[in-house]
Amino acid sequence: MEQRFVDVFRIAAWQAGAVALRLRGRVAHERKGGAGTLEGSAVSAADLATQDLVLHALHAYLPGVAVDAEEDTDTRRLFAPEGPSRPLVVVDPIDGSLNYLRGSDDFAVMGALVREGRFTASLIHFPVSGTTVWAVRGEGCWREEAGGERRRVGVAGAPDVVMVTPRSPRRWRTKLAEVAPEVLVSRCSAVDSSAPALGRARGAVSEGRPDRRRAIGFLLTTEAGGVVTLGGTRWRGEDPARLPRDAAPAVIGDSERTASHILAAINR
Repeated sequence: MEQRFVDVFRIAAWQAGAVALRLRGRVAHERKGGAGTLEGSAVSAADLATQDLVLHALHAYLPGVAVDAEEDTDTRRLFAPEGPSRPLVVVDPIDGSLNYLRGSDDFAVMGALVREGRFTASLIHFPVSGTTVWAVRGEGCWREEAGGERRRVGVAGAPDVVMVTPRSPRRWRTKLAEVAPEVLVSRCSAVDSSAPALGRARGAVSEGRPDRRRAIGFLLTTEAGGVVTLGGTRWRGEDPARLPRDAAPAVIGDSERTASHILAAINR
């Protein structure tokens, strides 16, 4: 089922990415529920349109799955509710919505398959570059550029950079300067959660217990040979919704050494 998910979601993500690019610069953001920070609440007509496109594809070609989709669209009602034995597809139609609305290239269409409480496949597509990266548990991480050949990717050669999220404590940035010469703020979980696999950074850290959407990138990192720890415990594909509240922070590294150095630095 994992390869079927990759094949279906890959095409849906390309199509959704094309729609997002067509609408970029023509939509304005709203706030979900009228409150919250811009980082966490920006939404636009593009988010809704791309999600509908992805969900219709899933409904047609992966019948029987449940979905955890980011936006509240009518298409979510096409799917059966979550259940212990029912495969679950996690969808984020435009991760990095605020980046998208501000014209940044760092936004993505992403999704994952969860079976029996574990992430077993995930895919992230970056519409601007045409880059698609995916992983299947136990089978590695793969990358395809627009019109190019598929190639297996690893974490070797990632730049000496550590990423933090906008809500991370400011003191972390000073402490992480001891781990890497450059500390960058990421406003797209598709980027920081899979940074070593994407070749963007050696490591990353985010505050709080991660949600399912951030875990989409975790699978890319681990299948590329990297390490993810939650609250100091190594992540092995568990659904974050089933983890305790103290499973934080999330630390991403190109190696166990990098992950442990990041965790030690922010805990000092």
